Amino acid sequence: MAMQLRIVCPETSAYEGEAAFVALPSTDGELGVAARHASEICTLGSGYIRVSDTAMGTIDHRFAVSGGYAQIADDEVIVLAERAADVDAVDVARVQAKLQGFEDQLSVLSENDARRAYLYNEIAWCRLLLDAQTS
Repeated sequence: MAMQLRIVCPETSAYEGEAAFVALPSTDGELGVAARHASEICTLGSGYIRVSDTAMGTIDHRFAVSGGYAQIADDEVIVLAERAADVDAVDVARVQAKLQGFEDQLSVLSENDARRAYLYNEIAWCRLLLDAQTS
């Protein structure tokens, strides 16, 4: 039995399709969702959403997410993420170049510069995308 999965973020819809099983990186720990799961809303931390199209135990799609919420109801999972990216579509060289640029910018800012928070978030996102390539 399948359920519907939608992963959306402010800029785009990252994924929409059927899934047999979804693993979510909730802030309380990983949450596994299969058809007929009880209704629930949870907060998401930074991590990876793993999607199984046909059966639990397989991974057909992986998405990096950076915070957000997930709503589970009526055999539908809706993920509202701050950021979401298909791990298989990541351009590693481009992300590495962006990471280096952010780290260079950070190195010249004073300790109390407000832009540091933005750069820390960008660096964390780049590292999350790159870590997915090694796992």
